[in-house]
Amino acid sequence: GEEIGRHANAHRPATFRVTGTLRAGENLLVVVIESGLFAHADQPGKAFSVGEQGWLTKRHWRRAPQYEAGWDWHARLLNVGILGDVTLDWHAAARVAQATVYAVPAADLASAVVTARLTVENPTAAPLHGALHARVIETGQQTSVPVTLAPGENRPEALIALDNPRLWWPVGHGEPFRYTVQASLEMDGETQTVTRRVGVRRVEMDQSPHPVAGRYCILTINNRPVFCKGGNWVPPDMLYSAVPVERYAHLVQLALDANFNTLRVWGGAEYAPHALLELCDARGLLVWHDFAFACAQYPAHDPAFAAEVRAELTYITRELAHHPALAVWCGNNEIEWGDWSWGYDHQTPAHPHYVIFHRDIPRILAAEDPATLHWMSSPWSPDYQMPNDPTVGDQHPWTVSMEPGGADFWKYRGHSDRFPNEGGVLGASSPATLRQFLPEGERYLYSPSWDHHDNPFATHDCTPGELGHAYKTVELWTGIDPLSLPWEDYAFVSALLHAEGLAEYITNYRRRMYDAAAAIFWGYNDSWPVTHGWTIVDYYLRKKLAYHPVRRAFQPVTVVVADEGEQVVVYGVNDTPAEWSGELRYGLFMLNGLPPRVPHGEAVGPRPADTRLPVTLPANRAVALAALSRAESWAPLGLTDSGAFALLLRDGVAVAQHRLFVERFTDLRLVEPTITLDARAASLTLTADAFAWGVCLDVDGDLPLPDNCFDLLPGIPYTLPWHPQLGEPRIVKLGNRDAVKKPVATL
Repeated sequence: GEEIGRHANAHRPATFRVTGTLRAGENLLVVVIESGLFAHADQPGKAFSVGEQGWLTKRHWRRAPQYEAGWDWHARLLNVGILGDVTLDWHAAARVAQATVYAVPAADLASAVVTARLTVENPTAAPLHGALHARVIETGQQTSVPVTLAPGENRPEALIALDNPRLWWPVGHGEPFRYTVQASLEMDGETQTVTRRVGVRRVEMDQSPHPVAGRYCILTINNRPVFCKGGNWVPPDMLYSAVPVERYAHLVQLALDANFNTLRVWGGAEYAPHALLELCDARGLLVWHDFAFACAQYPAHDPAFAAEVRAELTYITRELAHHPALAVWCGNNEIEWGDWSWGYDHQTPAHPHYVIFHRDIPRILAAEDPATLHWMSSPWSPDYQMPNDPTVGDQHPWTVSMEPGGADFWKYRGHSDRFPNEGGVLGASSPATLRQFLPEGERYLYSPSWDHHDNPFATHDCTPGELGHAYKTVELWTGIDPLSLPWEDYAFVSALLHAEGLAEYITNYRRRMYDAAAAIFWGYNDSWPVTHGWTIVDYYLRKKLAYHPVRRAFQPVTVVVADEGEQVVVYGVNDTPAEWSGELRYGLFMLNGLPPRVPHGEAVGPRPADTRLPVTLPANRAVALAALSRAESWAPLGLTDSGAFALLLRDGVAVAQHRLFVERFTDLRLVEPTITLDARAASLTLTADAFAWGVCLDVDGDLPLPDNCFDLLPGIPYTLPWHPQLGEPRIVKLGNRDAVKKPVATL
């Protein structure tokens, strides 16, 4: 019959004193829950949030994952319930509420100091006396310090110095080694022990002056530059409390298999659970983590809201500080950008959240997690430049995908962003996924269920009455009226262009390494099944058609053929810590597979049609390896009849391949290739007599294929592993046949 407390924050646990309230015998605990929709119904909305959903839900007042209120990729579903377990903690005296463990290495990495700090509550009115013991299991080092706890909250700590520590490295750069630290509070005959695994790593952002313009923006781990490759992470379910550990493990493995080394935990989501971060710690997957604020003004002018946010930030940083994978704490998603460009200056109140990001977060991180890099916002630029300035800081290059006529993703080729952190292309989900959530009678474009699960950017255009953005993208690149296609054919064409767009995004930035120091796209995973999406892994954990093109674009050693106006330049990219040596094969090819020749003239050869030379790629760099004159070498062949290509080989085996076109697919004179498939032993080799675009062995994403959605260059074998359990290989879709308007000619 007594109220013991109130709580309104999904990001930190509700803890209430029940001493003196519990009674002998059976006690009944009653919890009254509400989503926050009604509690904040009378709070101001329009001046704070971007979009009508925020005006309705007042999401900026609710301390819960912001995506619940609806986003372009997610339907509105405000979660209501108790998040996590309900426990009764009984202690004779003091209670250990949290354990914060982190390691700060010296600049030369020759030593480090491990801090083990406990948050301890003394519920009595008198001081309590005891001891704090700390031990590093792997080295055997230990220390003990006397502790006197005043009434209320206390923060006792113990320090242990490590000489020549083993370092935690991101995947591809070394071992993600971790130390096991035990911290025990001994008091009044009671010992409470907590264990944390911590990594020693030094994280900085190199923002030294760039020789051309602005500054570099390079994440360095242990004094080594790391090119960040990956995608944006969102909760993998609408009901984020119901995600099992196995789902996190599957998604982390898929990210690693796609050659990711970074996940960006986006600011409109939940804070990453320990289960996810533990997997990233163990596998060396870097985490850029936004605090839980996105695309809105937040009412920190309200004292109660501001106090609750400070309590949340303090709890979260204390709780997650030991995870070495968590390399960057970022203040928010796009709010600094909004402060500059979204009219916040003219709203009342103006910039009420400024104190959170420019005072509270820096102070809390300095006190609670000094081992992790702090970044003000994403995007953010130093020197008081516009937050999305391409020459400084990190960027969200969205203009390419949001153009009214469809996504002209070749425009990525001209982007020179320093640290692209968001940007992407929409594409349809696989037919298998569409069949799974669309009722049988609604499997067609723009059906009610299709529309309900669709992305508004895909469905709508800037001009009323025009085709939606995703549909216009199909029309732009293929010349096909998307509404004329059967839905399964449309899904393939849209997904193929999604793959093309993401590959363009990634390869552009990788060949600019370290002028650009990242290729982090939107987005990696889905929270519910969608018609069109930005992601490469869907809600059902199927690999979308773009998955393998992204995997190949991210592979540690690769080759990129780049259009640089007058020249076509071939780049070798090596983001491993070791030098790589092999052979480069590059040149020009005719789409019909015939020897390159000028119209009505002799064949061009052997240079520059097909050239081979030994190459050495230095460690952790991208270098220009070769170049062709566009006007003198390529244009005479006919730009609609030919392409440029490059392969890296080692011991005669292709390690990577890339091709370049400068005319849209609808204008290319593609022909119907003859493709041979030779499956023997544990491999499959495909060879085509003419260029084959987007060879698709599984359009649904259900088979555990080692590769999919790849091109065949005329006469050049393409080999991939093939297990007999995969069955007889067959080509189910091909861009030449299924993604061009005009009938293809035969060779």
